[in-house]
Amino acid sequence: MRSKTVLSLLLLVVVLTGCQVPIKVEPLEFHHGDEVRQEGEFMVLADRRVFAVMAFLNVCGFDEEVAGKEMHPVRKKVRDALLARAAQHPEAWARWKAYYQKRPSQTFGYQDYALSLCDDYPFKRIRPDHEVGYAFMVKALAGFSQILNEFWETLDVEQVWEEVKADYLADIGQYDFQRMNHQLAFVWEYLRLERKDCFTFVTVPNLMDRYYHAIGAQYENYWFMVESPGAVSYGMNVHEYLHSMINSMMDRCYEDHCTKLNAYCSAGKGMPLAKSYSIPQVYAWECLVRALDHRIGGLMSGESSVLEAEQRRIEYLNRDGLFLVQPFYELLDDYEASEMNFEEFLPVMLERLPEYSIDKE
Repeated sequence: MRSKTVLSLLLLVVVLTGCQVPIKVEPLEFHHGDEVRQEGEFMVLADRRVFAVMAFLNVCGFDEEVAGKEMHPVRKKVRDALLARAAQHPEAWARWKAYYQKRPSQTFGYQDYALSLCDDYPFKRIRPDHEVGYAFMVKALAGFSQILNEFWETLDVEQVWEEVKADYLADIGQYDFQRMNHQLAFVWEYLRLERKDCFTFVTVPNLMDRYYHAIGAQYENYWFMVESPGAVSYGMNVHEYLHSMINSMMDRCYEDHCTKLNAYCSAGKGMPLAKSYSIPQVYAWECLVRALDHRIGGLMSGESSVLEAEQRRIEYLNRDGLFLVQPFYELLDDYEASEMNFEEFLPVMLERLPEYSIDKE
């Protein structure tokens, strides 16, 4: 009893002061062979870290879901089990909720942060701060691994993981490695560039998040793609991979075209799809990646009906606030007719981008 009291006091000090245990940087190891499938440079992973963090969020107040969708059955099952257990530990539950309520609520930051942890309980940071994709989360989540470990132990979250593990294994069993290899080759063929990265691509199903959500994150030479229900295609997540190269290409050109680009972002602010991309540079990244993703997906299919469907999707994105997607998509015609690679063409593309006008909405 005394040891639990001491642990609780230490955790309270961590939460109040923001203290953080020094990080001992270590390579990531995957200790549960049955939770991993790998072929060549592609891996799919039933990731306990992401599960643990998403379970914590769901118990502490995260209940968002896409309008018209019901929570994934695994999410509902885990929530019911853990909320019932949390009710038996009211003081700890109140402390966890207080921690969550004082932090940023975006799940993408938590998921990225989860990938900086070791692969199993007791969870600890093993990757350095500079690898965390959302730098603000490093400070915001000071002490989080200690809180997460208390949560995992107090509610016996591992038992709940074992109860739903079969669902995760069934999900990772559906990924098509041959298709992933084809998608990877097609991306570089379309960009007319020589691939320079040496990633191992790790796809992580995330059944505990709201529908249609995905993130990409790099730790070491792993490029992680975390996919929620509805975002899964059981192939490579081309969208998230494109961010790994397109963001830096855009950054190198941004200053010369920022006035024009920022006007599109300002016009989209507050609209449904633009809410998550309120920073102008991030807005430009997202719009260009979406334009490329939909064009590449249509061309890769080799079917005119798919290309037409992708065109309709572009028009929908444009209507809902991502006003740069459609002009970028249309300018890809110029790129495909040129002999330039995409990195060479991007400044030309931005030069040809029309000035924003209300008629574009």
